Amino acid sequence: MADPEGAAGSTYERLVLTNTSRVTCTLLGFPGVSYLNSAGHQVGAAATRTGPAAAPLTLAPGGTASATLRIVHPGIQEGCDQPGQTTVVTALRVYPPGSRTALRRTLSDETACTSASVQQLSVTALTR
Repeated sequence: MADPEGAAGSTYERLVLTNTSRVTCTLLGFPGVSYLNSAGHQVGAAATRTGPAAAPLTLAPGGTASATLRIVHPGIQEGCDQPGQTTVVTALRVYPPGSRTALRRTLSDETACTSASVQQLSVTALTR
């Protein structure tokens, strides 16, 4: 995660994926993103995809690609504006496009909406 910026009830951050292998890889599309609680269970809805699809990205070892992650702050959306409709989250789970293996980014002091009908996360396609 990099370059956080706030805007009227939301935070936008760059979600950066780095090719840590010794071989070239190709990525196409949108990462899958969701919140996890301390037990490793998903909290709320997974991120929706926003914006156009992108062209395939070929990453050499050490190469990076990024997507923009929008996080809507709890408490401003219907279904997440009353006591008991949020909970503490401890990580973001990120699936690179085409992968069935998730990456995790630890979070601290974060809360999220528990309802799967509240869209609190959205993500763009990966680009350079």
